[in-house]
Amino acid sequence: MIRATLLMYHIVDRPLSDQEARYCCAPDLFERHMRHLADSGCAIGLDDFRRALNAEKDLPEDAVAVTFDDGFAATFEHALPVLKRYRIPATMFVVSGRVGGCNDWMTPRGFPQRALMNERQILGMRDAGVTIGSHTRTHPRLPGMTREQLTEEIGGSRNDLEILLAQDVGDFAYPFGAYDETARQVVQAAGYRTACSTRAGFNNTDARCYELRRTEVYSWDSMWRFRQKLKYGRNESSVTFPLVYYAGRARARLSL
Repeated sequence: MIRATLLMYHIVDRPLSDQEARYCCAPDLFERHMRHLADSGCAIGLDDFRRALNAEKDLPEDAVAVTFDDGFAATFEHALPVLKRYRIPATMFVVSGRVGGCNDWMTPRGFPQRALMNERQILGMRDAGVTIGSHTRTHPRLPGMTREQLTEEIGGSRNDLEILLAQDVGDFAYPFGAYDETARQVVQAAGYRTACSTRAGFNNTDARCYELRRTEVYSWDSMWRFRQKLKYGRNESSVTFPLVYYAGRARARLSL
């Protein structure tokens, strides 16, 4: 049976405000997460999972793929050395129209301004083996946009990145995790092979390549919380959840 957990990180850095804490992972904690994946031998690339769905590749048990959204410069600074040290495959989803700029889709809501990777840093990620994917051109909310607008954001971003990277770009992530059927169709028509949502859960044999699930990693995800997320495929973690989970399974068996 195929099963993979896709992890979603945003900023590998300490939070600059309480508001952005959810989207941060401290560098030392990130290193512990990656060391755990390396020791477990379960780390895969996103393309490995797609190939497994097509029966072209076998996966390790409880496979885990690492992804990053937005392309923050802090993530380049703090995450890339760790990924290289532990030989962890990863995918970085870049907002192609904001390369070298900042997170201007967040600051109007009170989030701290943060620098995004410039071209040199993106190419450095590519050269280190990180897969570069698209996160649109400007990080808009896709549902409700016209097909023409969607094509500009989704297909245009793929074109931008392929010119920059001089290679194929096949992976996409929906901004804010938001999409509708029209957006999904445009992603597929633009030539992407996978698209990631922000819905938590495992990706099994019946996973849809354009609606892949991801488990979000927060600043407070200590190692026991991290392991729990990997085991149960949930965004949230708690001391009591395993007890509740197994009690529910026991009740279900007794009711048969």
